[in-house]
Amino acid sequence: MFSKSAATTSLQSMAIHGANEKWNVHADAWKGRETIGIPVCKKKYAPFDIKVRSVVDGQVKVTVERMYGCVCHSNLRKKVIEENGERNGWEPFGQWSMSKARRSVRREICRIVSPSDDSSSSSSGSDDSSDSELEDYYGSNWKAVCHDGQCAWKMKGKFDNVRDEIREGDNEASMYLDEAALKNGAGINGALLRGALPGGGG
Repeated sequence: MFSKSAATTSLQSMAIHGANEKWNVHADAWKGRETIGIPVCKKKYAPFDIKVRSVVDGQVKVTVERMYGCVCHSNLRKKVIEENGERNGWEPFGQWSMSKARRSVRREICRIVSPSDDSSSSSSGSDDSSDSELEDYYGSNWKAVCHDGQCAWKMKGKFDNVRDEIREGDNEASMYLDEAALKNGAGINGALLRGALPGGGG
């Protein structure tokens, strides 16, 4: 004999029921169900995708891109937002600041490529040290740059306009750095070839 789950009063169950009632397109079809009536993506979401890659001619490309879902679904939702704006009821993607993300990336790059204060410029192992710094540069945990709300707007009601951002091409920013200049300690400003990520000095 089937009996209704005893967990219907838990916070998770109430959230499921609330989602079913809110997004139900057929009257009462999902009401009271103990699972969400539509397929739900289980992949993790991060507000920004940050990539640091080696490209042709000894260049390093740094890209910051706003995400609108997981890596599998972001572009689909991006097209919907570009045409119709954000759907009523969605958590606003603009609550995470693109400018803050770009500045955070720049600060992290500066931290990695800047020579340590206690390092000797005449060290015989300077080449090995530079290679080690660049290895950290590529392998850095970029997902942690905007972790725990570090790139979120702190002002109540302050959001980026993501629809305008997409239409104007500002949802992604890239810069190209000269790898040899980075190895020689030139910093971001000295190594910058083209493109820009706003922030402090290199």
